[in-house]
Amino acid sequence: MNGVVTLSLRTGSSGISHFKFEISDPPMPFLSRLLTHARLSRVQRYVGRTVLDVGCGYGELLDFLPAHVESVALLDRSSERLPRLQDRLSRGTISTKVLLGDIVREEIALPAASFDTVVMAALLEHLKSPGVALNQVYRLLQSDGRLVLTTPTPLGGKLHTLGSYFGLTYREAADEHERFYGQDALGRLLRENGFTIENYERFLLGLNQLVVARKAT
Repeated sequence: MNGVVTLSLRTGSSGISHFKFEISDPPMPFLSRLLTHARLSRVQRYVGRTVLDVGCGYGELLDFLPAHVESVALLDRSSERLPRLQDRLSRGTISTKVLLGDIVREEIALPAASFDTVVMAALLEHLKSPGVALNQVYRLLQSDGRLVLTTPTPLGGKLHTLGSYFGLTYREAADEHERFYGQDALGRLLRENGFTIENYERFLLGLNQLVVARKAT
């Protein structure tokens, strides 16, 4: 059965958030779908014209990009995601490049200062060597570029893991968690790797957090 379903999620004082998904899309755990929408609907406010999505997964960010985006590079370490990713790309209109690589194990074969925005949505908590990844992001960002990242708070991460046992979130993602960061730890990590925080906010009842950072001058 094909079609489009619209769900409404009440978010307190901010009102009601609406989003759509196709019934023909590959199955995604229900809570993972809500989390993805909550993350990327916030990320989209901060992207520029040239975007690198690190840990792109199945390319969900493509569904949230504003009209001014000119080009996107999608980077992921898993070749198993490529078929679904290529299918999503076939429906898009933005100039897109797909790269296979692990940002903590190898230098990404892209010129320095290639992007005005690097997105790391729900990735930081999976990295064994986050400093290595942030050093590469620093190299790839233009001097006035932005790093836009989301990561669960420690409590949010624990609840995500719990939800995976009931099929509400991806078990694969929960099994790959390395560490969760509070606001102070997140700030230290970014400062140690050459970034200054421009904006910080929590969402989903304080269980998740978004950071916008720039290169320190």
